Amino acid sequence: MKKILTAAVITILTAALIAACFSVLTLAETENTDVGAANEAAAPEGNEELVELEYVRFTATGDDPYGTFRLTYDGDDTTIDPDEVVWAAVRYRTITQFDTAGAELSGQFYVVPPAEPHVPIKYVHSGQWETAIVDLTTVSSNTELDSIWDSMHYQSVDSIRFDPMEPSRNAEAEEQAETAGKVKKGYSIDVAWIAFFETEYAARTYTGRERTPSAVLDADSLSSINNAYHLLASKLSEMTVLPTVAPATEPPAATPTKVPTEAPAVTAAPTADNSSADSKTPVNSGSVATPSGPSGSSGQKDGGNKTGLIIGIIAAVLVVCGCVAAALIVKKKKK
Repeated sequence: MKKILTAAVITILTAALIAACFSVLTLAETENTDVGAANEAAAPEGNEELVELEYVRFTATGDDPYGTFRLTYDGDDTTIDPDEVVWAAVRYRTITQFDTAGAELSGQFYVVPPAEPHVPIKYVHSGQWETAIVDLTTVSSNTELDSIWDSMHYQSVDSIRFDPMEPSRNAEAEEQAETAGKVKKGYSIDVAWIAFFETEYAARTYTGRERTPSAVLDADSLSSINNAYHLLASKLSEMTVLPTVAPATEPPAATPTKVPTEAPAVTAAPTADNSSADSKTPVNSGSVATPSGPSGSSGQKDGGNKTGLIIGIIAAVLVVCGCVAAALIVKKKKK
């Protein structure tokens, strides 16, 4: 009888240990599966692709390089109405960062015929492809003159002067200081396209592959300079990663909430179903939705798995304690 009880206790203990181990393994597998699913959901959905990019490498052959460029037919228009088209997007990659005085190079637009003040272009000298968004109504910080980006001053509306590399000098000053920076022969920068738009949103969402509602300077028109001074243009191409096509329309404006002019009449209290529905119905504010974090269901599922593990372990401990107590009672009775 003693051997039978001992065998039974050992069997029960073994079964309890196997159950506890199985619970731990099941929980670990479930957590790994949940993490893998969460990572898969958070991964980008192929929002980039490798494409061939044509661009122009501008190289200075002397100080103050610039060129006049004619707008291309790749856009829906080959002219600029300066009273309507007030934004530009420049796709560029800097090569030379500093002028002879050690200041960072910048760019600038001029109306045609050239006149001051110019429109400044601020570069990010990362050595990677970047896009500069330019407000064409801005002017150089070195001048107190007002913008002349309007139909009165901008006469040649089918072309524009572009200075791709500008040193740290005051272009509006009559006399230049001897310590002012200069551009030397061999300085260079890459430019893929320059596009012009009526709105800032259109400029920011342009990727270089859509037809534009306004004018554009592509690689062909950039390499075919109408009039150049100390500026050499070489058309090149390479495989590069570009973003996918941006949304074609501007997001709707926020819908204002109408404020009641009179206090509403006293009505019966809403039912539980109505109040629940009202609390869950979002107000349409017109804003763009942003991705949210992991949902509450996954957290509840994870908590449920851990609770099940704890219950399993407690049950196994109770079974073991019961078996030991039973064995002691039997042993005591035999004595």
